[in-house]
Amino acid sequence: MEHIPRIFDDLVNNYKDMVYNLLFRLTGDFHLSEDLFQETYMRVYKGLSSYAGKSKPSTWVYSIALNVFKEYARKKRWRLLNAGELKKNNSNTVDNKSPEDLLIIDEEKRSIQKKLNVLKSSLKIPVVLYYIEGLSIKEIKEITRRSEPDIKVSLYRARKILRKEWGTDQ
Repeated sequence: MEHIPRIFDDLVNNYKDMVYNLLFRLTGDFHLSEDLFQETYMRVYKGLSSYAGKSKPSTWVYSIALNVFKEYARKKRWRLLNAGELKKNNSNTVDNKSPEDLLIIDEEKRSIQKKLNVLKSSLKIPVVLYYIEGLSIKEIKEITRRSEPDIKVSLYRARKILRKEWGTDQ
C-alpha cells in the first residue's frame, strides 16, 4: 500500500479546486467550505483502498464531497445563508485586472452566490454541478445517484426560481 500516498496526492492536486468550489457554492461560507473540504479528503484517503475504479476519479471525489455536504446539512438542519469570499481560481487572470474590475467581478460573484442561496439543496446541487462546474447530466447522475429526468426537473425548477430572483420571469 505504498502507492496510496502518491495516489492521494494526485487526487488532491487534480481536484482540490473543483471540490472546494463545489463546497463553497453549496454553503456560501468560506470557513465551512474549508472544514467540509478537509472532511472530504479525509474520507477520500480512508476510501482509497476500496475505490474500484468503476467511475472516473473526479466523479468519485465529487460524490464524497456531496455526501459530506448532505450529511452536514442533514445533521445540523442547516439553512444556507450569506455569501463569503470567493476563492480566486487563477491568480494570472486577477493580475491583469484593475482594482475596479476586481471589485465588479467580486460583487457579481457575491450576487450570484446570494441568489443561489435561495435554492434548497435538492435544486442547488444540480445547478452548481451543471452550470458552474460544467458537468454533464450523465456525470451529475453518477455523482448524485438521481435519475436524469429528476435532474432535468430540478434544473428547470431552479431556473424558474432564479429567473424570479433576477427579475427576468415573464
